[in-house]
Amino acid sequence: MFKAFLDKLHIGESHHERQNWGSNLEYYLSSIGFSVGFGSLWRFPYVVYANGGGVFLIPYIFFFFVLALPMFYLESALGQVYQQAAPGCLEKAGKRFRGVGVGQVITSFFLGSFYNILMAYSLLFLWDSFSWTLPWKVEQDPANPTEKLWDPDYFYKQILNITSGPSELGGFNYPVMVASIISFVIVYLCVAQGVKTSGKVVYVSAPLPYILLFILLIRGMYLEGAWEGIAYMFEIDWAKLWEIEVWYRAANQVLFQYSVAVATLHALASYKEKQESIIRPCITIPVITAFTGILCGLTVFAYMGHMASVAGVSIHDLPLSGPDLVFVAYPAALTLMPGSTFWAILFFVMLYFLGIDTEFCFLETVGGFLEDEKIKIFGKVLKIEVLRAGMTVVFFILGVFLYTNGGFHYLPLYDDYITIVPMLLTASLECLIFGWLVGFDKLKRLVGLNVREEIPPVFILCIKWVALPVLAFMLFGSFKQVIFVNLFNYPWWGMILALIFTGLPIFAVVYYYKTYENVKDGEEVEVEEQLQLERPLVELDEYPPRRLEY
Repeated sequence: MFKAFLDKLHIGESHHERQNWGSNLEYYLSSIGFSVGFGSLWRFPYVVYANGGGVFLIPYIFFFFVLALPMFYLESALGQVYQQAAPGCLEKAGKRFRGVGVGQVITSFFLGSFYNILMAYSLLFLWDSFSWTLPWKVEQDPANPTEKLWDPDYFYKQILNITSGPSELGGFNYPVMVASIISFVIVYLCVAQGVKTSGKVVYVSAPLPYILLFILLIRGMYLEGAWEGIAYMFEIDWAKLWEIEVWYRAANQVLFQYSVAVATLHALASYKEKQESIIRPCITIPVITAFTGILCGLTVFAYMGHMASVAGVSIHDLPLSGPDLVFVAYPAALTLMPGSTFWAILFFVMLYFLGIDTEFCFLETVGGFLEDEKIKIFGKVLKIEVLRAGMTVVFFILGVFLYTNGGFHYLPLYDDYITIVPMLLTASLECLIFGWLVGFDKLKRLVGLNVREEIPPVFILCIKWVALPVLAFMLFGSFKQVIFVNLFNYPWWGMILALIFTGLPIFAVVYYYKTYENVKDGEEVEVEEQLQLERPLVELDEYPPRRLEY
């Protein structure tokens, strides 16, 4: 059935009039909103803390320059000059490479079904925060005070009603399901008309988390123990610098934090005008994303330091990673502050808006691809509103396991098997295709003709000699761990689901390669593009100066 669907995708016939961003600012805000998500708040601070503190920033900065910036540039340049989704962009290098882009779109498709559950949890906490006393705060009896200041099980027992393990799904958790439906409806209303609506929504949804985050950080810095918490995050363990795992974690963090290999950077750039600058946003946006991670780290550990100080425990004893950090430790820290209800509302509003821009972009990625393919039902091309409504429903259905009482046990399954192997594989293949198999000559020519810029030579060198071997090494290690170790932690239906998440993107890559491996590169080049490529390439300094609008 999946093979039949791939066969229906009209290769080389996907042109249509694409929407464009209303301004460059909409592109910047959408890209920043996509990259800065939940991972910046709960993953980056912990990864820094757990891998040598300040020492971790050395390999992190190294991979930022040699992995994040070149890959961010490559995918953005492809989307902008070809004005297509990732499959169409990769097809320009050869029909047999189209599957790499399709695999990335499938990854985004699965991520859209998973990401919304985190937003649903945020909405439930936001709802519960509208009370004079936060419901997870333990009221003290003056005559008989206890050491327990907050309920550490509130999230698991009251919100999730969690089962004992992944083999026990239990019934549906209807509050979680309703919150997820509400979240999907909000997301759909924001993207119903494509970038015409989402491009306007990001004027609010992208900057709002920064405003709230700064407010929370400034307030947190005045709390008892806050500076000890911040110092704790950056404690330097020089011995960690020589451990290969720390470098592996830094490369892994960079890859996921800057959201390469999920087809979204191609999609967002494809809505830009062809002549707009590529290099400037491809440096500005990653730099802002990196500083956001630091900002989130300062905020998180300021509150964790206060929590440890008031409770009289070590930060080591606090849950500092993953959902526990956001849905257990941070709510607990808020109960210890004067005006805790106000700060809790502020925090969970910020948390929801951190996720909503990312969910927008998953919908835009898949929607833009299907619009390129002019998918038809009963012989009619679907309207944008109908297509996105159908995608939203499918996203909701794919997350069905997550709406059960045992659904939280499956968050690692969705996260690991949707992202790790497929993303590393398709990112490695992109580097292989443009670094070695096809090269950058054609892309360099089109960037010069359309954008009047030169691809930075250092980016080409990094993709060939650094990014590819690093990604290949990570792929080998991750495949072994994910497929041969972690998979057996789940019951048979979980194992099947995991293999589907990982297997479908791989199948798309293999299918297109085998189907079109005998088609020579260049046969699919269209007439307009061929005329462009045959034009004499004048020196870049002879192009008229460009004025960039923001």
